[in-house]
Amino acid sequence: MFIRRKSSYLTLIFSSPAFFAAACVPPDDVAVHESEDDAQSTNGLSSVNGLSSVNGLSSVNGLSSVNGLSSVNGLADGIGLMSSTSGRSTVTYLVRCALPAGRSITKRDQHGFPHTYAGQIGVAPQWETGACDTTCQEHISACMLAHVNTTGRKIRLWLDSDSSALGWGRSTDFPYQEGSFFGNIFTSPPKAYFCNGKDFDQGAVPGRLGVGTSGAPFTNPFGNGAYCKDRCQAADAPNGDDGYKSCNGFDHVVTVWRNFDPYTDYRVCSRATGQCLDVDQARTNDGAQVVQWPINGGRNQRWRIKQASPGRYTFMNVNSGKMLDVHGGWSGDGANLVQWTANGALHQQWTFTPTGDGYYKFSPVSQLNGSLDVPNGSTTAGTRIQQWTWTGTPWQHWSITPIN
Repeated sequence: MFIRRKSSYLTLIFSSPAFFAAACVPPDDVAVHESEDDAQSTNGLSSVNGLSSVNGLSSVNGLSSVNGLSSVNGLADGIGLMSSTSGRSTVTYLVRCALPAGRSITKRDQHGFPHTYAGQIGVAPQWETGACDTTCQEHISACMLAHVNTTGRKIRLWLDSDSSALGWGRSTDFPYQEGSFFGNIFTSPPKAYFCNGKDFDQGAVPGRLGVGTSGAPFTNPFGNGAYCKDRCQAADAPNGDDGYKSCNGFDHVVTVWRNFDPYTDYRVCSRATGQCLDVDQARTNDGAQVVQWPINGGRNQRWRIKQASPGRYTFMNVNSGKMLDVHGGWSGDGANLVQWTANGALHQQWTFTPTGDGYYKFSPVSQLNGSLDVPNGSTTAGTRIQQWTWTGTPWQHWSITPIN
């Protein structure tokens, strides 16, 4: 069956003091816009590379929005963006955003060496041979800004937009609405903006909204912490929950959805005590107790979170490679939390219910009314973590924080 897939998930990397001035990792996934496969891309831009905070994209970078990218006057050889590593990284993402898969351009650097840049998403295919008007510029700007990751990490994302190359539509693999991006980075000075999605502090990943984006080129024009839902116009029905069609006077917006990153280490800590899930004495055997302990940087306090099915996750201890497990699969109050070799059991799968203020109720699938619990809110280091019926007390609230 031929399934239309108009959204795209990306791996980003923008991050340096200059507007687009840090190295980024070239994309290694290929976007498929209409396929039985999900459309993919890689967020690898670690700042908006090669752009100046004073000058717009097309003002001093050997780039013209009036001429096609592939023409002599569209993107100049040897100067501007093509004369530095960071600038060429910017070109990677410009072409990737603008042109569809199967299209490419070749340009030469300051030494005359040729570089070929492949299209992937295709929000502005007309720019290959013709002018890039305001609509084209807004589409490319939103796409580029959505690729910013201030750590340079590759993180999978899902994008929604009014662009026919992306379109509307959700994926159960990306349940959290991170935020929306919009502006025009071709102008001088560039206009680069974001606003918070409803889930910006959930499923946090390195270098993205919700974990601090120092050095990012964008700002929230509505104020610190402001939500898109309060200031932007939602997409038309039936896609009103997918993203936004207008923000702050810009009519072409990219909304990003994400999930926990399975290749990132996370720390899970109690709201009440500030101590974190820890495998006792860094043991590696089945049945080793999971306790709370002050943050110490140990690998036995690091966990990898992987989606087992929509809404269900496994937690693997980085030190031992074993899973967070309710001992014996017991569903009663007081069951100890241990580590155990992966076996696919429901008591090794977990769900998260946000408390609404950055913390989670953390329940085993085998007992959805249960929760991770610090017995009586004890602040003693080494206290065993247990399962207990949800009561909403602070020692049943947990933060999940990526470790860079």
